[in-house]
Amino acid sequence: MTGTTNDSTVLKAIADLAPLWLPGCVVDTADRTVEVGWGRGALQMSAVVGLGEIIDRCRQLPQQLWAEQIEAWLRAVVAEGELATEEHRFGDVAVRQRAMLLQRGWSARTSGPVADALIPFGDHFEVVVFIGTGADYRRLTVVRRSMLGLGDPDVPSPVQLTLEHIADLRPVEHDGFSVLTRDDDPLVSMAIVDRENLLPAAAIGLGVLVGVPRLSTVAFCAADAGQEAADRLAQYVADTYRDAPDQCSPDLYWLQGDRMVQVPVTLATPPTVMLPAALLPSPRRTWLRHLWQQLFRR
Repeated sequence: MTGTTNDSTVLKAIADLAPLWLPGCVVDTADRTVEVGWGRGALQMSAVVGLGEIIDRCRQLPQQLWAEQIEAWLRAVVAEGELATEEHRFGDVAVRQRAMLLQRGWSARTSGPVADALIPFGDHFEVVVFIGTGADYRRLTVVRRSMLGLGDPDVPSPVQLTLEHIADLRPVEHDGFSVLTRDDDPLVSMAIVDRENLLPAAAIGLGVLVGVPRLSTVAFCAADAGQEAADRLAQYVADTYRDAPDQCSPDLYWLQGDRMVQVPVTLATPPTVMLPAALLPSPRRTWLRHLWQQLFRR
């Protein structure tokens, strides 16, 4: 069956079933949209939502599972509309956008019937968008972003708003490596995105070894700091990740400019970092690193 036939079949299923689950909703098969409504009493609202997401989901499933997926998605869209209405009560939604760096696949593992608003970030992480609501952060979905008009060109970027929030972070030295942290602030993980300002050593020489054990903690050292420093960093990352309420990643990475690769760490106690050959100490490299450290201390 071709992709076009699949689309047409899914659209027909949505058009047939949607009014049974959501009386009053209107499916436009030509524009591939559905208009849904929500509200209480005299306060009634509606939104037109594209069907692309649910069509793509159904195309990946056997046809006997479509009905369940379509119903769950439609009901989730209505719930998103109710949530969008509620969020306006807390002030300007656009300026309350924030972004978090999470392990790649986090959204797929934890999201509901409606996809999260996210930005891929390399092979190991993804940037997921949230809305600050009171003291909490509520994940933003693609559907709600459209309902709230947050995709418009003049709306502030959630990434830029977040980087402004963490711009005052300063590293603290800890047992031969550096730590960026702030209690109960899950936005600290975005220091990896703003590495030019918060991790400038990532662009110098061989870069840095870095870990993001918690959303509120980023730890790093010079990539060529040597085996002992790397092992201490790995131990700190493992200990900090364990039982943390805001776990991000237990792994160690080599960050050099825009290049990030995972560095193997043994499961021994204490752990041992399997340094790539390029990071193994040499007299010349040790001397250059010492010179850089002296220059940056001035």
